[in-house]
Amino acid sequence: MDHGFFQMLFTVLIVMDPIGIIPYFLGITSSYDAKTRNSVILKAILFAALVLGIFLFCGKYILEFFGIKPGAFYISGGILFFMISFEMIYSKPKPNRTTSTGEEETQSGFTALFPLAIPMIAGPGILTVIMTYVSSGDSWIYSVLLLLPALAAGLLVMFAVLRASTLILRILGTMGIFVMEKIMGLILAGFSVQLIYNGLVALSIIK
Repeated sequence: MDHGFFQMLFTVLIVMDPIGIIPYFLGITSSYDAKTRNSVILKAILFAALVLGIFLFCGKYILEFFGIKPGAFYISGGILFFMISFEMIYSKPKPNRTTSTGEEETQSGFTALFPLAIPMIAGPGILTVIMTYVSSGDSWIYSVLLLLPALAAGLLVMFAVLRASTLILRILGTMGIFVMEKIMGLILAGFSVQLIYNGLVALSIIK
C-alpha cells in the first residue's frame, strides 16, 4: 500500500487522539447506562463522518473561494498543530470525573453531536489535516482517495476505543493515557514544524 496512506493514517490517528478522549468521554457519559452510551458513540461517529466528508469533498473549493494558497494553509496548519502538540505535551493528567445532576445532558443525541462529535472527534485539528492535504500540489482526486480510507479507519479506531473505553482506562490507568498522549504530542510537534517548513518553501520564502 502507498506510503502516503500510512502517513495520512498515522497523522489522522494522532490528531484525533482516541486514547486521550477517553477521560472526557467517560465524564460526559457517566450518567448513561451501557445501551445509551453505545448509542451516543454510534451517533457521534456518524455526525463526525458527515462533517469530515463535507470538508473532504468541499475543502479545496473553500480555499479557492477565499483565495488561500496551499503554502499559507500549510503554515497556519503547522502553527495550529504545534499549539495542539504543546497542549498534549504540557497538559496535566485528565481525571475521569463524573457529572453532577446539573451538568447531565438531558438528551443523548445532543451529547453525541456536542461535544463528542464536534469538537472532540471532528475538531479543528482533523479538519486542518483534511484541508492541508486536499490543498497540496498533488492531484486532488489522489489526495481524496488516500484521505477517505484513512479517515474511515480513524473513525473505526475511534469507535472501537470509545466502546472499550472503560476497559482501556482500567488497563492503562489515567497515568498510562497521560504518557501516551505525551509521546503523540512530541510526534505531532515534529510534524507541525515540517508543515511550516513546507509552507515557506511553497510560498518561495525559503528555498
